[in-house]
Amino acid sequence: YHNYLEIGCDENQTFNKILIKNKVGVDPIRGGNIRKTSDLFFEENTSYFDCIFIDGLHTYEQVKKDLENSLKILKKDGTIFIHDCLPKGYFYQALPRSRSSWNGDVWKIIVEYRTKNNFDTCTCFIDQGLGIIKKRQNSNILKINYKNYKKLKFKNFYYNHKELMNIIKYEQINKFLEI
Repeated sequence: YHNYLEIGCDENQTFNKILIKNKVGVDPIRGGNIRKTSDLFFEENTSYFDCIFIDGLHTYEQVKKDLENSLKILKKDGTIFIHDCLPKGYFYQALPRSRSSWNGDVWKIIVEYRTKNNFDTCTCFIDQGLGIIKKRQNSNILKINYKNYKKLKFKNFYYNHKELMNIIKYEQINKFLEI
């Protein structure tokens, strides 16, 4: 990868560790190198990236917007990573936010993209769950039929998270990226 975009940098916990010459970090409050909302950034942006990390506002609606905007500027063979996809319990994903450690309902966008033919999607079992999306034929499509993924309930996730999230181990990341 040569061009990196990070949405939601907070205190640069990830941004500072990325050793790429061309990197852009977007955060409305602190961190990164562009101080604005992701919505405004995407409206004004003309650059393309081959690696995008989404870790902004942890709501299904905002992550969906950030993902759809990211897909428009993702270079061929690029990868999108989404943080906070595996909440430990109900209150880690509850809306509105009710605790300091919070994943939001990011997991719902992974479920939605697992059902799409042209996006290969998995979740790596590291940190708080790292979603990985490649623009290519889906190698493990999820066959469920929901009209509104925002309305998925945590109990669906709790009882079916392995199937819904296509969970892989850290050691499997390179294989998934190469498929």
